Amino acid sequence: MIFLPRTREVYLMNEKPGDVLTIEELSVYLKIPKSTLYKLVRGGKVPAQKVGWN
Repeated sequence: MIFLPRTREVYLMNEKPGDVLTIEELSVYLKIPKSTLYKLVRGGKVPAQKVGWN
C-alpha cells in the first residue's frame, strides 16, 4: 500500500512475490513525477530494492 499525503490517495499494490515495477513504471501508475517518487523512496514511504550493479 502506498499513501500520498498531498492528495490523500491510497494505492493498493499487488503483493505477490516477484511483482517488480521500475521507477518509470510506478511513476506512470501513480501519475506522479519520478522526482517525487524518489523522495518517497528515500523517506521510506515506498518500499524499494536496488537491483543490478548500479
